This record gives sequence, structure tokens and C-alpha cells, in this order.
Amino acid sequence: MDVFDLRKQIVQDYANFARSFTRVRADDLKRQIDEIYAKDQFWPEPLLQITPYYERGASLDELAASGEVTSTTASIFRVPDEPELPLQLHTHQVQALAAARQGRSYVVTTGTGSGKSLCFFVPIIDAILRAKATDKTKKTRAIIVYPMNALANSQMEELEKFLKHVQPAQPITFARYTGQEGDEERKSVAANPPDILLTNFMMLEYLMTRQDATDQQVIGHCQNLRYLVLDELHTYRGRQGADVALLVRRIRALLAPEGLQCIGTSATMASGSTEDRRTAVAAVASKLFGVSVLPSDIIGETLVRATNPNLHNDSVKNQLAPAIEAGLSPSITDAELVLHPLSIWIETRLGLTWEDAKWVRARPQTLQTAAQWLSEDSGLAHEKCSDFLRQFLLVTSLAEADRSGGHNTGKRGFFAFKLHQFISGAGTAYATVETPGKRTLTVNAQQFLPDQPEKRLYPVHFCRDCGQEYHPIFLELGAQAQVLPREIDDVPPTIKRSEESEGLDRPQYGFLMPEPQDSQFEFSGKDEDYPDAWLEEDRHGDIRLKKDARKNKAERIAVEPTGQIGSGTYAWFIPGKFRFCLNCKVVHSAQGKDKNRLAALSAEGRSSATTLLTHSVLRWMHSQESIPVDRRKMLGFTDNRQDAALQAGHFNDFLFVSLFRAAFLGGRKSCWR
Repeated sequence: MDVFDLRKQIVQDYANFARSFTRVRADDLKRQIDEIYAKDQFWPEPLLQITPYYERGASLDELAASGEVTSTTASIFRVPDEPELPLQLHTHQVQALAAARQGRSYVVTTGTGSGKSLCFFVPIIDAILRAKATDKTKKTRAIIVYPMNALANSQMEELEKFLKHVQPAQPITFARYTGQEGDEERKSVAANPPDILLTNFMMLEYLMTRQDATDQQVIGHCQNLRYLVLDELHTYRGRQGADVALLVRRIRALLAPEGLQCIGTSATMASGSTEDRRTAVAAVASKLFGVSVLPSDIIGETLVRATNPNLHNDSVKNQLAPAIEAGLSPSITDAELVLHPLSIWIETRLGLTWEDAKWVRARPQTLQTAAQWLSEDSGLAHEKCSDFLRQFLLVTSLAEADRSGGHNTGKRGFFAFKLHQFISGAGTAYATVETPGKRTLTVNAQQFLPDQPEKRLYPVHFCRDCGQEYHPIFLELGAQAQVLPREIDDVPPTIKRSEESEGLDRPQYGFLMPEPQDSQFEFSGKDEDYPDAWLEEDRHGDIRLKKDARKNKAERIAVEPTGQIGSGTYAWFIPGKFRFCLNCKVVHSAQGKDKNRLAALSAEGRSSATTLLTHSVLRWMHSQESIPVDRRKMLGFTDNRQDAALQAGHFNDFLFVSLFRAAFLGGRKSCWR
């Protein structure tokens, strides 16, 4: 599967979609907008990240033999679909198990795909099994809080995979209670308290405060709660973070008077050295958990090399060019990759970096940056390095069994990698008020043109029918009359226009339309140029504006690039709301918002943007016959209010796509991974 091709299609589809909403009439503005889009600043080249290898710890069978976990725990957590094999833990998972057994609250801050959920499920299930051996009371002993219902649903599936081979005797029970369950399911949870309850923080808040009998029964079974897990700890920030911190304190006071062990999982929450990161995460966890969490209670990842540890990118420089010239066999084995010069270069240049006397993740880089580095180290052309690097990553991301046609047993890609794609809409454009052809347009929100600070910048919106440009402005009169920019929704509560005065005798809000310099523009400001519905005949039979339409009459003024009125570029000032396009004569009613009548560069909404991204991925998947159906997986949702749990989220919207062994995360002003 060519994930780079997928990215290309998605970006092209989104670019076409985002640009389809806005028509631009003026040639000079259209040219500048095209130049801005051509720079790809709204959908830049994705960041490439190599998934590292984690240091292996003991297997659960070995831990059971030493008494660190029960034999039942070891029998539950087997290799999925191969229950005869014991589950091999990573070092950080063993460390989490040790921290849990000591009763300390802790946070696991390892990367995606590192098995963070096992860092709390294994110790919690083991502790519950030990507790149930002496106390048969049916009650909920652990609550797992997810920031999104989708994560709770996914974890339900994972638990079912582990427990399916120990059926029908279920040593551990679990249930979901997130607000998406029907009445019968809710009553079943209330009548049969699970050992582990999966929920979101909003539903847990409701359970603590509602008077509904079913909810009270569910939370009543949580008395003497032992464990509380906050998954994706980094999503609880700001107001939601304060809400969650207070919720944890209420749970501690009302449900766990004998003590509550809190566990968190998180992506990286701080930068700096390893110790600095641990200190920062410990401070956040202490505030959320309501207990002291020490830096030593922050469990990070321990990474190891997949390639020959005695070699690194500098030591294989002279071997890179011959290796690239020789090409890459699509059936290359893992044993060959361990010694391959480019494997060593990729791992130690792109995947890992040596810091604080250990290997840590390297910062993501674009493919072109990586290719430039490879070109410098190998002495080969940039384009050749880019093509080979792309091919190498696609081949080595496959499992060895897929590379060899099933002759080998390796099920993990040697170099699994991710592409992080950031996508955003262009938002609002800003332009100077000057003669068409001389004005400057930018998409950077600022008040003045950086290289000519005497020139003001004004937001630009376009008629949805003809593409004529308009600037939302305030007209300020006085000793120095001037035009000031405003956002299109920035409307004063009351603005009155003097009907006795011929001119503009007080500050006004409205729109400024630079006068087009072409013969197709026919508006002259005469009463007969306005819509028929705005006109009437006077007693002499002459056409004039109706009394209630006179407040919308446009006036021709001259404006300098500084905003001063009196000389400069001629423009038409339209007071009040946008009711009438002077170019195409389209009329709008008094009701409604101006931002729905005039288009910015980006007019797509969250739901429509996510729908487009999802459709693009699905269309691409259906065109790839080489991808088995059982390896296609996608989860997409948008709007942080559609799901109660998302109120704690930090994404504007989110699209997660997992295809084969490559993953993307996408959303407007967000990212794909």
C-alpha cells in the first residue's frame, strides 16, 4: 500500500473542495490567491516519523511463575488469536505493574502503539482477581475514563479479545456506561455491577449528581472504589481540566474514603530533558489527581535499536551510495535489514537520537528534508534519494511475512512509520485598499502591511454569486475621517443614520467595495440602479428609493491606503448589513448573517470537511484491490460537542484512519497520523 499516494489524493481532494466555495472576480486578487495556494501552506508536506522498538521485559508467564501476577492474569493476557503464546511485555509495562503493586499513583507517557492500555489493565485486573479471592461482593472496583466514546468502544473490543479464550467462565467483568447505551443495557449494568466500568468524564459527572434510580444504583456499586484511570491525560486542560480535577476530588471523598489509586496515560506533555518532562507531567498529574505524584512515578518509554547497535548513520555513510545504486529487493528479510546501511541510517538519523545517555525518539521530519540529508551523506542526487527513501519505507513497513509471500513468520513491519498531515482552511484574506493591480493580498491576519506599515490591511470577502470583493469596515468621521477594518461579524448593537443629513454624520459600519476598473461594472449610484423592490414613484412620477431603503444607499468615497478619506482609490461604501451586490445586483433579505452572504477563502464547516476527508480515504481504499478488506479500518468524527466525552478534547475535529500498517490522523486545523 502506497501511503504517499493516499496522502496525495486526500490533499488534492481537500484542496479542490476548499477552493470550490469562493469565486474571485478581480484578476489581481485571484492571481495572488493562486500564488498563496501554490505554496501549500494550508496542506504542507507531511511529517515523517519512524515508529521505534521498545525494550522487552518479562512475559506474563514469567511474572506468574515469580508470583508477581496471578496465573489467571497470565491466562487472560495471551497473544491475541494465538492464546497458546504468553504475552511479552515491554519494559515500561513491567514498570507500570510494579508501580501499581506499590499502590502509587502514576502516569505512563509512551508513544502511540506502545501498549499504554496494558499498563493499567494488567495491574488492575490482577489486583481485582486477588481482591475477589477474599471478597466475593459484586461491586465496581475500577473506573476507566476516556476522553472520547470511540476510545471506550475500542477498549471494549480489546478486552473482549483477551477474554474470549477463557469463556464461559469469566473471571473479570466489565461494562460500558457512556450515554450511548439503551435503557435495558443501563438497567443491566445497574443490576449486575461490573468489576470495571468504562465511561467518559461527563457521564461520570452525571452519575455523581443525577437523581435517576438507575444511575444512582450504578454509582452506588462504586463505593470503596480502588482505581481511577484517566486515559489520554493531556486532553484535560483549561476549563475541562479544572472540571476533571474537581470530579476526581469528589470521587475520592465520596467513593474512595479508604484511598484511591489514580493512573494516567498520556502523549508527551512537555519538552526539554527527560527529567524536565517528568517533572512537568508530575505537576499536572498532581493537580488532576489531587495527590502528590513524583517525577519518579512518571513512566516513560525505553527504546532499543532494531539494527546493528554497533553501527550508526556516520559509520555507514560510505556504504549508502552503493546500497542505493544496488536497489532494494521487495522480499528482503528482517535479518538482512538489520545490517542494511540504509536501515541503520534511517533508524539513527530519522528514528532515534542519543539523549541523556539513552535512545529517544527523533523529531519528525518531512520526506524532502530526510532526502536532503540522505543526499548530503551519500553524495547522490536529491531526487534519487527521495525516490529510494520512499520505496525503502514502503517495503520495510510491510511485515516480513508479507514481504516474503508468507514464507516467514514476522508479523511486524521492520520500519513502521507514520505521516502526520496538517490541513487547514485558508480562512480570511486581507488586502490593501489600492487600485486593482497595485494592491497586496495576504492570508496573515494583521493590521498593517509588514513591509509598508503605513498601509492598512482589510479583511476581504467575496460575493457568492459574482465574486466581487468587499471589505467589512467601520467608517469613522471627524477631524480625520478614516476607514477602519472590522471582522465581518463585528457589528455594533445599534447604529442609526441621520435621514436629514445628505452625508455621513457619525461613525458607520458596513462594507467598502473598491470600484472595479472595467466596463462590465455598471453601478453609478443612481436610484434606478437599486433593486425594484427598493424603489417607488414620487408624486411627479420620478423613481426614487423608498424611505426604509435609503439607509442602505451606497456612497462613493475616495480612500488612501492609510485608510484616510478624501483622496486615493475610489470605492463604494455600503452602510449596515450587506443587502445588495453592486456588481451582480443580487439582493439579500434583512435577516441572516453577512458571513453567509459573502464568502471568505475558507467556507467549509467541520462536518463537511471531515466528510470529504473520509470519502476521499474510502474512495482510495476501494481503488486498492491489493489491500485486504480485513486490513481496512477507519474512524472519523467531528465537532467537539457531538459526543459528551469530546467536551474534554483538544481537537477541533479529528479523523483517524488506520490502513494496513500505516496510520493517519486528520482534521481541520488538526493533523492526520
